[in-house]
Amino acid sequence: MHGESPTRDAKLAVLAAKQHGVVAYRQLIAIGFMRGAIQHRLLTKRLHGMYKGVYSVGYPAETAEAWEMAAVLACGRGAVVSHWTAVSRWELLRPTRGYVHVSVPSDRRVKGIRIHHVKLHRSDYTKRNGIPITTVPRTLLDLAAVAPLSQLRRATNEAARRGKLNRQAIRDLLDRNPRRTGTKALTAVIAAVDPQTRRSRSDLETAFLALCRKYGIPTPVVNATVAGLEVDMHWPGTRLIVELDSYQYHRTPAEFDNDRRRDARLKVAGYEVLRISDQWLNTDPRGVAQTVYSLVTSGSIASSE
Repeated sequence: MHGESPTRDAKLAVLAAKQHGVVAYRQLIAIGFMRGAIQHRLLTKRLHGMYKGVYSVGYPAETAEAWEMAAVLACGRGAVVSHWTAVSRWELLRPTRGYVHVSVPSDRRVKGIRIHHVKLHRSDYTKRNGIPITTVPRTLLDLAAVAPLSQLRRATNEAARRGKLNRQAIRDLLDRNPRRTGTKALTAVIAAVDPQTRRSRSDLETAFLALCRKYGIPTPVVNATVAGLEVDMHWPGTRLIVELDSYQYHRTPAEFDNDRRRDARLKVAGYEVLRISDQWLNTDPRGVAQTVYSLVTSGSIASSE
């Protein structure tokens, strides 16, 4: 009754390999498994239940990709990973735990999945590692509706840093959704993103410029070229340079060494380099402001040019 078909097993292996080891009940039926054979595989631990009508093949699912693929399969036609799960999958913010977020065009509910009922435009979704998912622009719009502005800025800056901000796609998206919750917030954040440079779009540099405004520090030139090197912040007429250090960008021995070589080259050229870490900026903004203001306004670092 439960005899195995090599052809059927081969089809199952190919299907599971394409879907992070996950298959749906309807797919098993389509490749020739009868209800009794499916139940037998569940009893013998060759299939493992995930969501209703979705199983992992061979072993219990362990990866985030497997659970995301399973959630999409459980939600049916037109379902795509979205919202916080898509933010994590695109690596725009730190991965989140909890329910997988899925957008579906129908009024469908599946236990254990956070479902958003929305009809997506064909330009709003794609695939990443074989998993249907909202595009980066659509993901940012969805995030804008549910997240604090600070998180939206970080995610947008990270998308820009990774070269994933397709400005035309974003304009088209905003034009299609003029009254959707989050459109105003995303429009404002996108407008603040500098399309010409990569580093000046970072959240760290944005935060430093905001600090300058708040504490009355003269506005520096961002990504200026000094002594043949591109520096984070420079005040023309002074010898002061501020370099903003984030562990994300300065975490390897090569990067650490390169920073010291750059500082030495700038010092030989007559400049003073102040390095400000993201931790210092986040935990002691007043201290950072007092230090920078004192140096910028000090006659001791006035340029001799």
